[in-house]
Amino acid sequence: MMFSSHPHPARARRAVAATGLLAAAVLLAGCSGLANSGSSGGAAAGDAVTFTLATGAQADTPNAAVQDWFMDRVEAVTDGRITFERTATEALCKAAEVADCVRDGRAQIGVTVPDYTPQYFPSTSMVSIPFLSQNAQAAMQSIYDLHTDYEPAQAIMERNGLHHVATWPVGRLLLGAHDPIENVGQFQGAQIRVSGPIIQQAIGEQGGNIVAITAPETYEAVERGVVSSVGGAIDFPVNYKLMELLPAWTDPGIGQYSTFGMWVNAEAYAALPDDLRAQFDEVTEELNSGAGIAAFNDVAAGQCQQMLDSSGVDSLSAWSEADTRAWKDALGEGGQEMWIELATEQGLDDASGVLDAYISGLERYADAEYDDATSACVTSFAGR
Repeated sequence: MMFSSHPHPARARRAVAATGLLAAAVLLAGCSGLANSGSSGGAAAGDAVTFTLATGAQADTPNAAVQDWFMDRVEAVTDGRITFERTATEALCKAAEVADCVRDGRAQIGVTVPDYTPQYFPSTSMVSIPFLSQNAQAAMQSIYDLHTDYEPAQAIMERNGLHHVATWPVGRLLLGAHDPIENVGQFQGAQIRVSGPIIQQAIGEQGGNIVAITAPETYEAVERGVVSSVGGAIDFPVNYKLMELLPAWTDPGIGQYSTFGMWVNAEAYAALPDDLRAQFDEVTEELNSGAGIAAFNDVAAGQCQQMLDSSGVDSLSAWSEADTRAWKDALGEGGQEMWIELATEQGLDDASGVLDAYISGLERYADAEYDDATSACVTSFAGR
């Protein structure tokens, strides 16, 4: 799939841990799974490097497809000089602990939902502002631009010992329940699992009780009655098996609401030889410029058929325009204001400027080619 966005060359990253870099490289090689060959004094041209993966992405999901495309491509472009020790989902670290695993060096590359540790990722959480992001490619590219061009976004990652690779939306928000949720009035008193700090507040303001659990924990919570409704992307009914428990699914019109992210340990990234770092950056740009969303959509398109074939799913429908508009009007500019306040509290400098830059990116890439698998699935259900 081709995209009509307009990527630009990645800008030079700010150096991380420049003082003592060789010692850091040796420490990572011996203790943290960063394997270098041929030099006892740190990575040099010609050395091979192995990054250990910690992931919260379930196998065979669109998010795992993005992760796997990137690792496959890096290994190919570097002729195997960068390789990845690919651990299974949550085998090394639980989904909510992946960022900490990367920060402390137990893993060198991590993939999970940033909202599980939102204090580290205020520069990416604006995707959770309701009704703001509809085009996933535009959102992914805009966040990438922020972390290559905009100092406050770069600084928050640097402060937390992470190097940003990619952040992509998980898909349009769907609401799953025993009976269809068709307007905000039905949030009242419901026990709802959803991730994303602002969408959580937006549902809470309408009377919903937010249950903060990770995606892998959701099936058991619904089965036990701890959660009565869920908010999640199309992988929730399919890959997390929730269509076995919840037969009614609706699209409220929010659009993109949460993300998966991929990061590497900042010291491990800085310790790469210059030529490998340049190749790593080239693949990173390729990922963010369309290849990542293409890999995501290839898998997402197949999820709809699984819902259509499931005996457990009675319906997948969209809210009426009037009900979507009523929620959007009730929220007004509150979502953006909530995000600015929250991101500032989490240490992001110039949160208002970061949000403006993100919105400008959405406008710049608004024409990026993007086929939304969830919207297409709603249409398929209407026609069956």
